[in-house]
Amino acid sequence: MTLRWPSLADLRIAIPIALPLVVLSVFVLRGCDTAEVPLLQPPSGVTLPPAAATSAPVDLTGVQLAGVDGTTTIEAVRTTGTAHLSGSVNGPQGPVPGATVRVEHLVDDHPPIDVLTGADGRWDLPNIAGGRYRVRSFLAPTLAQTEPEIFFILDGEQRSLDLTVESFAQLALAAAVAPDPPQLNQPVTFVVRVARKTVDPSGVVQSQPVPGAAVALTNAPGWQARGSASTVADGNGDAVFTLECRSAGAAQLQVSVRPTLSEPPQVATLEVSPCADPTATTTTTATASSGAPPPTSTQTSSASGPPPN
Repeated sequence: MTLRWPSLADLRIAIPIALPLVVLSVFVLRGCDTAEVPLLQPPSGVTLPPAAATSAPVDLTGVQLAGVDGTTTIEAVRTTGTAHLSGSVNGPQGPVPGATVRVEHLVDDHPPIDVLTGADGRWDLPNIAGGRYRVRSFLAPTLAQTEPEIFFILDGEQRSLDLTVESFAQLALAAAVAPDPPQLNQPVTFVVRVARKTVDPSGVVQSQPVPGAAVALTNAPGWQARGSASTVADGNGDAVFTLECRSAGAAQLQVSVRPTLSEPPQVATLEVSPCADPTATTTTTATASSGAPPPTSTQTSSASGPPPN
């Protein structure tokens, strides 16, 4: 077999066929080599939108699952644990022995736990479950804590909690006037409501009117009584006086209250709205010339005493 060089006619046929094959081979070879592209991150403070879902989620709302035998059991909240509360109860005169400390576990319908303070006013409650609690103290009929302590305690935690009770042995007095505010040199109806606050066996403060209590005006600067300066409270515990305001700004009256004949009188100072002077006026003067100083306000009063508010 003799090899020969291709003739010009052979090249004319082979080149158009070989050239596309060579170009195709180059692209195939370069495609096998992955380009080295740096990993680009968005600048600080720029949040890229989330990638769009390529397919909708599968709707399983219509799928019916076969039932299984058995029942669902919810574990009951524990009433005991390893938490520990202790502290003291103090009143206006110091430690309060024999006071009740009511501890309420704020979950489900657990009944409260009552603990009594000892002779030194201290109380102790160990072995309780962790959780949210409300704690208050009282000693009927005169001492009570009106704002309870509410907190969360962990199981195993030990917490010291000192409580303070208020005394409700004194009378509760409230005052009102009509018209309000009272007017200078005009008659005023002054009412003193007499009530007695007591602490019930559950530690709730109750208010009861004291009918028949003797009430007397003892010191009323700027006021003058029209009629008697003493009276007796009615069935609602209200003692009514007719006064006349003699001084603008007068706002205090002192009364003496004796709830029963066997009790000593109690003296209290009551606050009402300040007496107003209806004749007091405020005038404004100003000049119309250009360049004049700004207007000034002048207060004038026909009665002595401080200007009205």
